[in-house]
Order: sequence, then structure tokens, then C-alpha cells
Amino acid sequence: MERRAILEFVAAAARAIPEGARVLDAGAGDAPYSELLAHTELRTSDWSNSPHEGGRAADIVSPLHSLPVPDGSFDAVLCTQVLEHVPDPAVVLSELGRVLVPGGSLWLSVPFVGQLHEEPFDFFRYTEYGLRSLVEAAGFTDVRVEPIGGYFSSLGLLLHACGLSIGVEATGSDLPRRALAAACRGIGTVLPRLDRLDRRRALPLGYTCRALSGDH
Repeated sequence: MERRAILEFVAAAARAIPEGARVLDAGAGDAPYSELLAHTELRTSDWSNSPHEGGRAADIVSPLHSLPVPDGSFDAVLCTQVLEHVPDPAVVLSELGRVLVPGGSLWLSVPFVGQLHEEPFDFFRYTEYGLRSLVEAAGFTDVRVEPIGGYFSSLGLLLHACGLSIGVEATGSDLPRRALAAACRGIGTVLPRLDRLDRRRALPLGYTCRALSGDH
């Protein structure tokens, strides 16, 4: 549900980041956005407990709260759907600010609605105000936070999770459960089209954030 919006966000970041800029994909996993950032000097980071094979073979294998690189090593940092997996996001954001040059750009996305994943390393969900507060407290400026999707996308995501929640994979021969999961999935696929009706955007899938590094 959220991948298309995050892809568009990363594509916008790629257009804004100049050719030859030093970019860190923090918590890169299998580095799905490397093609978009091919015009930059891209380095990936992840940690040794990453569930992604590519993450365990990243350029920098280290927890995000302690990156083994000098201050100001990068012109931009990309960090998508990672901050929920760190036990101390304030420390991680401060570290991302440290490795950025002053005025360097941070491109971040976080979830607000979503089931547990990559357990037991799933610690947080973020509101707009909580995310902004954390980013500003880490010394970033010009912080811009935008919702990903809206109420109907979030409802659709919850319906898509029905099969996993009721154990369809574990009871594949149970026709009523399979039918329920299929119906929920079908409805959930259509619902995001109705996000244009959501005036409040108070229950989105998550948020994107753009910010600039201050002096560290």
C-alpha cells in the first residue's frame, strides 16, 4: 500500500540530489533505490541482524546509532521505513546529522499504521508531531512532514493483513478462511482510491520527512 508513495518520495529525492553527491542509504536492506541514485556516490548501511541478505553485505555494516565514518561524510542521507526498528530514534537521528555536512539533506519515511514486522526489532510508530519533534531536537532545520496515503489506504492495509492475521497460510485447506482473506484483500486493494475523500489525513499509513542538517 505504501511502497508506491515511498518510491515517488525517493524519486523526488533523487531528482533533488545533484550528480556526484555523497549519499548514504541508511538501513538500506537490499538497496531497492540504488538505480534511482546511480548518478550519486551511493553507500549503503545496515546492521548484522538485518533480515535482508543485501543488508548484511552493505558497504557499512553497523548499527545506525554508531556509524564508523567521520563527521560530514555525506551530502544526503536516505532512511526509509527504518526508524521504527531502532530502540533510540533520537540517538540515530543525531548520528545521521553528524555524518551529514552542514546543510545536507535528510530524506526520511516512517510508518504510522502497520502490523508488527522484523520482530523483535519493531519498536515504534510515529505521529506527524512526534516525528517533527525528534527531527528538530536532533538539530535539523527546514523540517517538512507529509502524510503517506490517508484513512482509506490505512483501512486497505489492515484488510490486506487479514489472511496473515487469521492464519490462512497455516491452514491453507480451510476454505472459509481463504474466502474471507480473499474478500478482504480485494476490498483493500480498491480502498486507497478513496483517499481523495479524506480531509483530515489524521490516519495515514505513515509520513515522509525532508530536513536539512544544522551545524554538528
